Formats: sequence, structure tokens, C-alpha cells
Amino acid sequence: MTISVSIITPTANRPHFLSEAIATVRAQTMTDWELIIVDDASTDGTSAFLRGLRDPRISWLRCDERRGPAAASNAGLERARGKYVMFLDDDDLLRPDALELLTGALDAQPHAISAAAACRLFHDDGDSVRPYRPARAHTRVMWREFLFGWWSNSGQNLHRTALVRELGGFDPAVDRVQDRKLWLQLARRGPICVVPNVAMEYRQHPTQLTKSAGIAPVREAVWQDFIRQLPRSLQGAARRVRLAAQLVEQSRRARLEGHFARSLWLQTRAGMMAPALVLSPFLGRPFWWGIKKSLLRSSAS
Repeated sequence: MTISVSIITPTANRPHFLSEAIATVRAQTMTDWELIIVDDASTDGTSAFLRGLRDPRISWLRCDERRGPAAASNAGLERARGKYVMFLDDDDLLRPDALELLTGALDAQPHAISAAAACRLFHDDGDSVRPYRPARAHTRVMWREFLFGWWSNSGQNLHRTALVRELGGFDPAVDRVQDRKLWLQLARRGPICVVPNVAMEYRQHPTQLTKSAGIAPVREAVWQDFIRQLPRSLQGAARRVRLAAQLVEQSRRARLEGHFARSLWLQTRAGMMAPALVLSPFLGRPFWWGIKKSLLRSSAS
């Protein structure tokens, strides 16, 4: 039987986070969903916790050996019955209308391959921030934005299940950045509908994989591999996008170190390197914020 949304959550030794994530799925205003939890060889009480669940919409499977989030998610994908699929991390929380919002966006845009909403980053001490998103919805081809480094975390997004399967799901060889690689692959296949509403609370804590040492070069390797697979006619522009991203990061570091004139020069050079990104509704405003900060601080120093 086909349902609207399959939510896949890999987990390992974090039942305290997992129980909170499950509660937010159960609280959805849209009820046509299934939750598939993949226990990635937990060694604590996770299996006992899962055996105690009594919701028929929730199923789970266990990996006898640790496979990592990518392979565990793929195991859940094999069982998914939903027209759409969401990959929800076990430490993140959905807003009650998340599924209703994202399915509505994809249903209204049959040519779109994915829908992405906004999120709010939060710490357990109560501090939170909403990363910048445009104030209105946009549906557009966005592989250049993803190549630059624009991002949308797993639980903010809904994808067409058939396309994710066609692409083979996640690549376990890049386990810490598997979602970035999948986004690049998806973004080459069609437009993405981005809505301004917050759909997910993204928990920040010291044990996140995204905070682990050495992840930056792994991300860069994924970006460069993507560029090599593009048609030759696009590779030059794609390399300029990555160079512009590196210049913006250098500008940010220079600003933090008090080198405001250098920061301004680097930021301006980045805009000249990839002018189309300066006009992007997702990257343009943050880019000009960088220019403004450098100008104000340079004039004040």
C-alpha cells in the first residue's frame, strides 16, 4: 500500500534523542506517514526502547554490525512505501506542520524533484537562531548554490522516493557528507521548491558528525568529484563557483582577524568570480552582508 511520506531515521546509542524525534513525528498534523527506524548496531538500550513502541505506523530494523548513517538510511529506503521520502536525524525535531507543508509544496510543483523548508538551530540551553532564507517561496535549479556551499539539513527536506532510489540513495563511501553528495545529484535532475517556513528544529551538540575534525576536505572532495562529472561546458563555471566560495570563507576569516580591507577585497573578488550567485535569492543577501560588515568595520578602524 502506497502512503504519502516515508520518514527514515538511522540511530545508534541515542534513545534519549530518538524518543524526542519520534514524538515530533507522531505530533504531525498530516497523518499519512510511516516512520522507519534503523538501529545501527546500538549497544545500549535502543533495541529495548524500539521493541516497546506500539504505533503501527512505526517500524524498525536492526543492523547486526555498525554500517554508518548512509548505509543504515539506504536499508530503510529499501522498505519505504511512501511517494515522498524524508531522512530525519535522530537528534532533530519536526515542527507539527512539517509534513503538511512539504507535501503541499511538492504536490503543487509536479516538476520539482524536492522541497526544502527552513530550520531553526537550537542548543539545549535554549539559545536558537534561524538561518537566512528568502521571505517567499522559490522553485529553481539550484546545483550551483549547493556547489557554493548553500545547505538544507535532512529533516527540512522532502524528496521524490523514486528519484532517490534511481540515484542509489546515499553513498556510504562519504558517510560524513553523504547528504551533501545526494543533494548535488538531486539538484542536477530538476528544480527544487524552497519555502520560507520553518519545518525543523536542528539540534546542535558536541557529538555531531558535522562537527568532527577533518570534515572540510571531505566536503571539498565531494564538490570536486561533482565538478569532474559535469559536462565539459559547465566545468569552468563550476570551478569558479568553488573558487568564489573559498574567497568568501577567506574573507570571513580576515574579518574575524580584524583585516577588514582585505576582507572587503576578497569578498568583492568572489562576487566578480561568480556574479550569478550574487544575484541568487539564497546567496545574494548574505554576500552583501559580508560586504557591508567589511565596509563598516574598515571605515571605523
